[in-house]
Amino acid sequence: MKHNASSSYNIYSSRRRSRNDRRKSFVVTCLLICMICVVLDIIFIAKLASKGKKTVKPTASSVATTLPTDDSGNISTDPSSDTSASSDVTGATEAKVQTVDAATRSANLTTLSNKVAEYLSKQSGRFGVYYINMKNGETMAYKENSPIVAASSIKIAYNTYLYEKAASGELSLDEKINYNASPYAQGGDYEDGTGTIKNSADGTEYTLREVSHLSITISDNCGTNMVLRRLGGEDAVNNNYSKPISSVVDYREKVEYTDYTGNPASGRRRSSAIDLAKYAEHLYRDYEGNKEHFQPLIDDLCNTEYNWGVPGGVPSGVKVAHKVGFNTSYFANNDVGIVFGSEDYVLCVMTESGNAQTAQQIIGEVSKMVYEYVESNYA
Repeated sequence: MKHNASSSYNIYSSRRRSRNDRRKSFVVTCLLICMICVVLDIIFIAKLASKGKKTVKPTASSVATTLPTDDSGNISTDPSSDTSASSDVTGATEAKVQTVDAATRSANLTTLSNKVAEYLSKQSGRFGVYYINMKNGETMAYKENSPIVAASSIKIAYNTYLYEKAASGELSLDEKINYNASPYAQGGDYEDGTGTIKNSADGTEYTLREVSHLSITISDNCGTNMVLRRLGGEDAVNNNYSKPISSVVDYREKVEYTDYTGNPASGRRRSSAIDLAKYAEHLYRDYEGNKEHFQPLIDDLCNTEYNWGVPGGVPSGVKVAHKVGFNTSYFANNDVGIVFGSEDYVLCVMTESGNAQTAQQIIGEVSKMVYEYVESNYA
């Protein structure tokens, strides 16, 4: 009996050990399989992530070639994804490297100055020219102090001041202003000449942004007067904005001079090429410091109904934010603009002559000379 009992015990013990060994082997095998799977998953995920980065990473060339543009050359985006309807006019200009040394450039600038002077000296009329380079500060001038009727070119100063007031929070471009159909001389807004607001009923409501837009794009005289009224009047704008920037010829003071026919002349609302150029330079600095706020004004200046003047001397794809001015009574045709080129620059050309069409062509020819000079310094 003892022998049989001992034999049974050993058999059961051996069986239990065998089952335990199999269990241990199974567990170890499962653990090994799990570890292998984890390692394989890690390797697969790493490769997938690496592949994803390579396929979605943009390049400079792909961005440049896929952005849509509108008819004016501005980069356009889906309105649902971008609240801005305009583009940074300076951002579209491809960076270039100057290929001439300082001495050569200085000589080229002298050549430009002489070329402009020689050209204008052969034309019939009075002229004033002022060029300011926004990149390096260089200037070129021709009778830049000559007093000439500013006409609507002065509107670049008025509207810049309006936008500055809005930027500082002193007013809102969305606030409403009612058209006063009384004559401007009697405290109203009505003034004949360019524009459409003059056809509106007395009391018609506009926003400041709307009247500014019309003042620039179609040179609306009534819209300009509404801007001036909101700013406190011509004298307030002249004293608080224009004169601190430049007043070689004080716009609100009477000035005496000899006109293009050789006869004595006098009057107010005259300016000079250097004054108007300084106002445009001031706008450029404002824009560089706060592009989002001043972009609508730059867009308006780039899209006026008047394409003669400074834009007439540059290629069609080059952006020019400009404001022309013309007065048939005083034979004045002027333009002041910011040219966004290889180097951004300001150019003002003022003319007083007996032929408006010829005067406008002269402005375009001077603009061409300046543009070609700037571009000649680059590859």
